[in-house]
Amino acid sequence: MTSGPPDLLSHAMLGYAILQALLLVRLLPWIHQPSFTASYWGVTFGVTAAATASIRMVERGDMGAISTLAPALFAIANVVLIAVSLGTMTLIWRGTLLPAPAK
Repeated sequence: MTSGPPDLLSHAMLGYAILQALLLVRLLPWIHQPSFTASYWGVTFGVTAAATASIRMVERGDMGAISTLAPALFAIANVVLIAVSLGTMTLIWRGTLLPAPAK
């Protein structure tokens, strides 16, 4: 929404996104106890938003820690998207993506 290098609020929001991602990683064993479901797609928005925000910050001239984190966040986002896509394709292949219709 502004021009020039990213401001303090942008950095704070990206830092908060990374904190939330770390908390999600910590809870992942508990979340993953039931088998994979289509609801895992809910995670992909935040992952891709954090990766995109860090890339945009570097694009706008930020040369701090974000320039080091941006490639890692991009790689993590790609791994998460591939994993969720493969999980969804597996559910489709098994015929279990959608629940059975009620009788």
